[in-house]
Amino acid sequence: MLNNILFLLLAIFWGGSFVAIKYLIHDVSPFTAAFYRVFFALIFLSLFFIRKLRLKKDPALFKEILLSMFTGVISIGVPFSLLFWGEMYIAPSLAGLLNGTVPFWTTILAIFIFKHEQRITQAKVLGLILGFIGILFIFGPKVTMEGKVEEIMGLCAIIVMSFSYAIGINLNRKYLAHNKVVTTEQNLVIQHIASSLYLFALVLIIEGPIDLSLLLKPVNALSVLYLSLFSTCIAFIIFFRLIKEIGPIRASSVTFFVPAVAIILDIVINKAFFTIYEAIGAAIIFISMSLLNKAKKI
Repeated sequence: MLNNILFLLLAIFWGGSFVAIKYLIHDVSPFTAAFYRVFFALIFLSLFFIRKLRLKKDPALFKEILLSMFTGVISIGVPFSLLFWGEMYIAPSLAGLLNGTVPFWTTILAIFIFKHEQRITQAKVLGLILGFIGILFIFGPKVTMEGKVEEIMGLCAIIVMSFSYAIGINLNRKYLAHNKVVTTEQNLVIQHIASSLYLFALVLIIEGPIDLSLLLKPVNALSVLYLSLFSTCIAFIIFFRLIKEIGPIRASSVTFFVPAVAIILDIVINKAFFTIYEAIGAAIIFISMSLLNKAKKI
């Protein structure tokens, strides 16, 4: 029951991120916006886990820290930078659609590369297929590609983002979940430190000095607060728990429900109309969620 509630909250937090990102990159450069998200999330995480951050001296400490930093860049720094940059050139609907491929990449990597998943149940396969069909119903009618180079580059960025997420999920499940020295809380903070450094380097190299005055604008400040506190800090705490409790494939399937949440928030915030395709897609996605939740843990 608790895992189901956390799963729903995670979908809401990540679904809301598409709205916040849209507002933020209107004024703030994409890599700078991504840096703000991770950097302020690091501050929140450090405050939240302040009593659990002291590292124990152990021969395995250095190796675990390096692996945690590498995983952080792969699962946070790289995908966040690609997401913010990619949405500059392609429709958010297409970005949401491609984000839904994370469970497929996660499944393939888990079985054939990391080899810590031996099989998947029929219910899980059906749930994944229905989830993808639901996403097509929601976003398919909206997706338009004019063939511009920038759109193709944006498309490639989001595809790589999804694959990067899947690598990070499997690394956390295969290795970091079994750390002997670095705890889950310390791992989260270390990953955000590494990702902050990575994104800060991108900002300096590509976009130049950071203009903090843009954060004085209320909509930008609120967007950063939501993205860093709810969509990143709290969301990753929930996500790491779900990876441990229900496995990486079911945990990553939350990306199927993010588009449905984004549609609902769009209706509430922007007074958008709910089309027949969106209604059908949402229904299929909730059926998919039911199947995935009932499927036995692999």
